[in-house]
Amino acid sequence: MVRTLVGIKYSLQVENLSIDPKTREILLDETPKKMGDMDKRALEEAIRIKEKHGGEVVVLCIGPKEANKILLEAYAMGADEAYLIPVEEFHDTGFIANVFSKFYESKGPFDLVMLGGASTDSFSGTLGARIASLLNIPIIPFVSKLDVENNEITAESALDDGKYTYKSKMPVVVTVTLEINEPRIPKLKDILRAKRKKINELSVSDLGLGEISDLVITTDVKAYEEKRKQVILDASDPSKLDEVIDKLINYLKEEGVL
Repeated sequence: MVRTLVGIKYSLQVENLSIDPKTREILLDETPKKMGDMDKRALEEAIRIKEKHGGEVVVLCIGPKEANKILLEAYAMGADEAYLIPVEEFHDTGFIANVFSKFYESKGPFDLVMLGGASTDSFSGTLGARIASLLNIPIIPFVSKLDVENNEITAESALDDGKYTYKSKMPVVVTVTLEINEPRIPKLKDILRAKRKKINELSVSDLGLGEISDLVITTDVKAYEEKRKQVILDASDPSKLDEVIDKLINYLKEEGVL
C-alpha cells in the first residue's frame, strides 16, 4: 500500500500566450490555463503505482479558485482525494514549498511525494528540492522510470551528464520528466463521476502558517522582442550578383554566423 501526495499546478498554456502587441505584456486573464504537462505525468505515475500496489492518491493544488477544474480532471484520472489551497497572487517556489510541506505534515503520513520536474510556465525546477529540504526527506529529481517494491523505490534519473539509477527508502520526493509515461485520457463516465466529488479547501492559516514573504519577487514579465537588422541586399541585377554575395558573407561574419 502506497500513499502518494501529488502536487499539480494551474499553469499558463504557454503555446497560446496572449500578448499585448504594444507593451509586450502577457495578458494573464486572456491566456488559457491547464494542468502542467509534467504535473499530469506525476499524477499518472502515482495512479499507476496505486493500481499496482494499492493505496491512495491525494492531489494538492496551491492556486486560484478557478484551478478547481484541474482538480476535477485529477479526480477523473483516478485521484482519491483533492485539495485546493486558494492563492490568487503569484508566489515564488519558497512560498509554495512552505505551504506544501505544512500540508504534508497536516495530512500525512505519505510514502511518496510526486511532482513535475518543472512547471509548464515558470519552469524553475526547484520546488521538489525545496520541499524535500523542509521535510528533511530524500529527493530523486527528473525521473524517467520508476519502480516501487517493499517500501523502496528504484528510479532512473535523467540529468545533464547522463542517466543515473537511484534507490531510496520511503518517504521520498520524486520529480518526473515528460518521458516517464503518457497520461491517460479519462472516459466520459469518469468525468461525470468526478463532478460529483468534493474538492476540499484549506486556507494557509488552516495549516498554522502566518505571514509568509516571497524570497523572489517578479517585478516585470514581457514577451521577448527580436529586433531585425533590416539589411536589404539588392540582387536584381545579375551583373552584381558576386558583389552582393560577398556583402552577404561579410555581414554574416560580422554577426558571428560564419
